[in-house]
This record gives sequence, C-alpha cells and structure tokens, in this order.
Amino acid sequence: MTFRDILLVFHIAGAGTWLGANIVQAIVPPAAARAGTVTLAGWYRITSVLARRLYMPAALLILLTGVLLVLQSDAYGFGDLFVTIGFAMIVVGAILGIVIFGPGGEAAAAAVETEDVSRIRSAVAKLSAWGVVDTLLLLFTIAAMVLRLD
Repeated sequence: MTFRDILLVFHIAGAGTWLGANIVQAIVPPAAARAGTVTLAGWYRITSVLARRLYMPAALLILLTGVLLVLQSDAYGFGDLFVTIGFAMIVVGAILGIVIFGPGGEAAAAAVETEDVSRIRSAVAKLSAWGVVDTLLLLFTIAAMVLRLD
C-alpha cells in the first residue's frame, strides 16, 4: 500500500462520513417525531452539534488528504477542475454548516419545544431544502472526483 493509497482511503472515508451523515439526517426526523417532542427537539439539537463534531472533522480530513493527494501527484494539480470543485465543496459545506445547519438545528429544536407549528414547519423545511442541496452538491463533487472532470 502506497502513501497515495492511504491518503485516498482517508479522503474517501471523510466523504463517506459526510454523505452518510446527510442521509441519516434525512431519515431520522420522522422517526424522532413519532417518539415525541422531547426526542425530536433533542435530535435537532444534536444536528447542530454534528456541524462541529462530525462534519468539521470530516471536512478537515477531506481537505488535508486532498491537498496531500494533489501535492504528491504528477498527474493532476490545483488548477484541475475536479480539484477546484472539491475545494469549493469544502467551502460551501462550511458556510452551510455555520449559516444554515447549526442555527437551523437550534431553531427547529426551539420551535418543537414551544410546539409552534408554523416555526417547526419553517425550520424543518429550511433544513430539509438545504440538506438536499448539500447532498446533491456532494454527490456532484464525488462524481467530479471519480471522473476527474477537467
């Protein structure tokens, strides 16, 4: 196993973590809602924690391994389109985490706790819509990496 192989394994593991967490965040809320408002509010509070404790480390792992993969490669460089797309996704993901998902999880939890139906719908709709955007962009980025778009 080469250094490149090790970097690639960790790079893919980081992307898999991000994608898997997005899928979990799409699936859990309906089940949490059936378990009651305390569970649902708790879930949304956990999602805001995931931004710092799961997504940020995964993004940093992807960034670090991506930079190292480019630096050790003779076949591609920082100017290649797929590399640029990868860096852009890290930036977009960080912005969404800070601006949408962290505060949105807290807003959804507070709305659930106060049983404010209109605020719940608004917060959940916003989180869901941006979750779909994030996931589609992530899938596009993964495809760009696999296909080495240029």
